[in-house]
Amino acid sequence: MKSKSIGSLFLVLTLLVGVAAIVPSAFADHAKVEVTIPTGTGSPGQECVETNSCYEPAEAIIDVGGEVTWINADAGVSNFHTATSGQPGDNDAGALFNSDLLQQNGKFSHKFEEAGTFNYFCMVHPWMVGVVTVQEAMAEEEETYVSGMSADGSVHVDIESNVPKAGEEMVIEITFTDADGNSISHINYDITAMQDGTAVLSESGSHEHGGEGMHVTDALASGSPVDVQVTILGIGLPGEEANWTGPIGEVVSLQVVPEFGTIAVLVLAISIVSIIAVTAKTRVIPKL
Repeated sequence: MKSKSIGSLFLVLTLLVGVAAIVPSAFADHAKVEVTIPTGTGSPGQECVETNSCYEPAEAIIDVGGEVTWINADAGVSNFHTATSGQPGDNDAGALFNSDLLQQNGKFSHKFEEAGTFNYFCMVHPWMVGVVTVQEAMAEEEETYVSGMSADGSVHVDIESNVPKAGEEMVIEITFTDADGNSISHINYDITAMQDGTAVLSESGSHEHGGEGMHVTDALASGSPVDVQVTILGIGLPGEEANWTGPIGEVVSLQVVPEFGTIAVLVLAISIVSIIAVTAKTRVIPKL
């Protein structure tokens, strides 16, 4: 009777809360991005020039009003660096931002208030270049999460991205943690992404100082799932491959698929409300 109706209402509310938990929220704005200066970038002829990794990531993607923080993690000999707006030889280099000399572990932050593409370089080592892409905030875009791990469970790989949509790039934010949930420093890996048999991303020799990285695919051809493969190369500093540890060469496969959409949730909610209405009349609690 009345108690059954109340029990049914409680059940429905519980279901709705559970459903709400899986609804994709607004895509997390790129409010803050960290750029790391890795070890050895201050020496001429370094591999970072060829791989465009003197700053990691080489392209920082940020929303308007967001902030980029540069961290000098260079433990090498010539390890004083700057993050200076513009390009080597520009008369107005440093006009937008200039970190001045950053010692090892030094940090510098700048907030970007306008959309656009902003080049920068190191005044001490001008072969070190990077770019900041500032975009309008993606307020209505859905996000999705996928996770995987190495066979021994020592390396967990978490991916957050916007859902696959035709004609749009997919921004992949990747995080590496250990079995206790702590970020893994100096993780090295390759990453590829395939959609409908076509490669939309292929990057080799990525190195993340703090265990977090960002990658951007080509524009997608459809909203089909995207298969991501992360090959763990090892944990350690670039140039010291002989000392790398961890699951070396292991591939972690993940699939990014469109999440349970908001419209589908509304349909489900209406269906549940209909069930409770029938339940109230028949005084029968449906078996779910």
